[in-house]
Amino acid sequence: MSEKVVSRRTVATGIAWSVPAVAVASAVPAYAVSGTPPTIKGGKAYKWPGNSCPGTPTFTDAQKAYLFTFRVTNTSDKTIYLYSATITTTTTGLTFNVIGATPAFGTPIPPGGTVDVGLFANGSDSGNLTFTATASIEWGHNYPGPDPDNHAPVTLTWRICGTPTLQSAGFPACTNPGYQAPQADCVVP
Repeated sequence: MSEKVVSRRTVATGIAWSVPAVAVASAVPAYAVSGTPPTIKGGKAYKWPGNSCPGTPTFTDAQKAYLFTFRVTNTSDKTIYLYSATITTTTTGLTFNVIGATPAFGTPIPPGGTVDVGLFANGSDSGNLTFTATASIEWGHNYPGPDPDNHAPVTLTWRICGTPTLQSAGFPACTNPGYQAPQADCVVP
């Protein structure tokens, strides 16, 4: 009777073919394939007349109400929506709490479209202020979020060269003047 001898190579080949195949792929951020982020220009900021204006958010402290103006341009080929925003400063003790927007968060911005946005915020000070601000704006392609593409927020840092009342800046009370370019020669301490 003849014996069949099995080589180690045959055993190793059989084992290799019996192990299930595992697909390996590198992770690609979803936002890399879903279009470019919007461009944001920071404009002027104003003292807001607070709760005396109909149709605006209820401010926690109407004496410290502000309106920050922006211009948002959708540079992608898909409709975008703004979800929320924060505004921070480097000035010690100066804080802002964004409580609403005009047009409201969730308003569609079509591909190639530009919208002037006003952010309503309560501040920790009620004065005519000069400071450097940073806005972080969450956005995506569906509303309400979260966006399945998980976009990083758009961040912008710019100078605020005073926060006059709307009336002293030449605008009627309770109106969003839209984007107003910031003062070019402003020096923030």
